[in-house]
Amino acid sequence: MSRRRGEFEHRTSLFEGAYRAWSHLGGLDPEDVFHKTTFELDPLNMAKHEGKPVQKEWPYEPLPRTGLEHPYVKAILRPWLGTDAENDEEVEQGLSTLRNWWQHRRKGESRSALNALGTDKMRGVVDGYTRHFFALAHGLVKDCQAQPPKSLVTKMGTKKSKKKSKRRKSEHSEDEEEVGEIMTAMASSAAATARPTAVPPALLARTSLSGTESITKAGLAKD
Repeated sequence: MSRRRGEFEHRTSLFEGAYRAWSHLGGLDPEDVFHKTTFELDPLNMAKHEGKPVQKEWPYEPLPRTGLEHPYVKAILRPWLGTDAENDEEVEQGLSTLRNWWQHRRKGESRSALNALGTDKMRGVVDGYTRHFFALAHGLVKDCQAQPPKSLVTKMGTKKSKKKSKRRKSEHSEDEEEVGEIMTAMASSAAATARPTAVPPALLARTSLSGTESITKAGLAKD
């Protein structure tokens, strides 16, 4: 019984720490994920209300769908299954156990888990796993471009769409300004074409003289 209880505590504390780490990462702002250190984003920092610490909530964050292909999932199973678990069947069984636990975690911590992890010792173990797995998950997403938590992906997509929208508005505004400048230039050109052209005095005198000469020559020829 004690052995089974010890195994349950070990597995549950490990999974709970990984769950909290993944949940915390999913709730962060994308800018913070890529520009702040793991220490600055510590998942165990508690908010304060009226000077008293408030226990952090851990919203449900789905496990990566890629399963064993995702390095984070492998990292969760490795310390539980041990280095000797090279058999595919054992690994798949471990993955099924993790998935089942993760799905049940959607409804909150089970009463048996709360009882098993309720001591100060086990709370410390869970905190240790939480920090360990958060550092791992943060590094995988930030430095290795691994698949992020679903909530984080959604926020990253929203930020990208907002940036695209701003860029499109800016480009549209620039296009309008350019069209306005072209229309102004065309209007100025049309106005200049319609205005009578002033004839320089020298050209006018020369033209008048040529006309007189032509008339005189025509009269002489007639006589």
